[in-house]
Amino acid sequence: MNFELPPTGTEQSPAFVNATACAEWLATVPMANAVQAQAMLLHQLHLMHRFTLAPTERFVILEALRGPICTVQEDASKKFSGRPLPFAPHEQAALDSTLNVWHALALGYLRCFDALCCGDTGVFSAPALAAQHAQLVSHPELAGRAAKLAQRTLAVFADWQVDICRGEQLPDASYWKMLHQIFSATETLGVMTRAVTDHVRHGVAHTSALATYAECHLVSTANIYELPARHLAWVVRWAKRWGPKIALLKEPPETIGKRAVPLWVDVESELPASYVPQQSNGGRWLETTELRKSLIARITLLAQGREPAELQLGDDVTQPAATQLLQRVLQRWCKGGVARRYERHAGHSDCSFIAGFDTVHFHLSGRQVFRAPTRSDTALRREREEFETFGDHARHPVDAGDQGDAHIESWHIVDESAGGMRVTRPLKEGARIGTGLLIAVKTPDSQRFALGNVRWALREGDSSLAAGIQLFPGEARPVAIRVVESGTTASAWRQGFLLPAITAINEPATVVVAAGTFRLDRSIEVMVDQKLQMLKLYRVLDRGIEFERCNYYD
Repeated sequence: MNFELPPTGTEQSPAFVNATACAEWLATVPMANAVQAQAMLLHQLHLMHRFTLAPTERFVILEALRGPICTVQEDASKKFSGRPLPFAPHEQAALDSTLNVWHALALGYLRCFDALCCGDTGVFSAPALAAQHAQLVSHPELAGRAAKLAQRTLAVFADWQVDICRGEQLPDASYWKMLHQIFSATETLGVMTRAVTDHVRHGVAHTSALATYAECHLVSTANIYELPARHLAWVVRWAKRWGPKIALLKEPPETIGKRAVPLWVDVESELPASYVPQQSNGGRWLETTELRKSLIARITLLAQGREPAELQLGDDVTQPAATQLLQRVLQRWCKGGVARRYERHAGHSDCSFIAGFDTVHFHLSGRQVFRAPTRSDTALRREREEFETFGDHARHPVDAGDQGDAHIESWHIVDESAGGMRVTRPLKEGARIGTGLLIAVKTPDSQRFALGNVRWALREGDSSLAAGIQLFPGEARPVAIRVVESGTTASAWRQGFLLPAITAINEPATVVVAAGTFRLDRSIEVMVDQKLQMLKLYRVLDRGIEFERCNYYD
């Protein structure tokens, strides 16, 4: 084992070589300007990494830097979190800077941790770890310091992982290999469960190296990259809060029926936790039974009308999203994950792909620009003026420039099923794609476009974009929809879609409306072939950034 850290020297000194000088330097950093602050912090972290310092002094300096760094990083993440791919240049620059700062901070803590593991031998090896373990057993104060160092090192990796996912990427094999190596050494040192305080991430509450390691795997199995930025922040907060509820087992639990389904992780691998154990000497089980109890209790209390803030879920957490997210993580953290409804098979063809609510409606309407069924005198006058000026080719946002099929992209199908597909395309060839976007897809063996949405979008390497697509059952019919409130004037007509009931798979009819339309028992008018229907909404099945798919009563 070794962390492949480069040698240090004294040729180039950072702006500070002790905690006092570091505090004075931090006072000169413009914390309100994330771009400038990141550049200054990154420069000093790189100089520190190459400069010879006593491990104790290095650790104290890193502790002084860590709080301000976390503040700047959170501010910088707002520039790329929740943005569609490919990122705009300023968004990509913010992501790159943020990940570089986490990497440099992690290297700093790794230098300290490496020194701890090597001890007097100067070599990171099993005998050195065994000798250090014996010393820590006989010196509780040293064991406490070692536990704090281990937790801090893992904590930087945990924060780094979150921003990787915010940037619509996944941690690579080197990330997981290093994380496992740190944790494995912590386990050998015997300090993985020792309680420590971490005021930056946990306030006055206690945590441990094991809790922080478990947090990384909770975040991974929750697939937070599928979530909007607001919900991602909630799940990350909960993983951090409930990491201390995870226990580590070296053998599988005997009475699995009475326990939660544990997560299995191989500390000798380059992979995150999964649900199915494999033959390995590095196998460990992350026991989540206590976590399951907390999740079920909160779901029950929310159903009884308790507020999320009362249950320590966060002051910004709202219903019904809180219950939906808790049920989501309960399934992924404690029940063995989510089984696919339909079996997938490999795909070898390309598909036609349209992105965006208005654009999809335009194409599925036979390239007819949307017009409200009943138009006011003002709207009619504007249309006459457009006709007099442009003839029958008035410029509308959805088809500006008479682009025809320009909005239809070609994507490659990696795999597919009756309910969805995984597709890829070159990163910068086509529209920006983000989670929750309404789309339409047509495969070579289909005559019509199928309506669906982007469940997730990830950057793969430097030049490829991958997306997971959920397909809605039934042939989508473009319609006009408006909300009708009792005693008030009806709202403006907007685009929407009707999807028929499919008896064979017990799928009820649904309606796709603009985001923010749904309210329980809300009435809407739907214009279909110049015939008016009145529907009443009663449940949301799927929700994206620009649409809601709902069940309704006639």
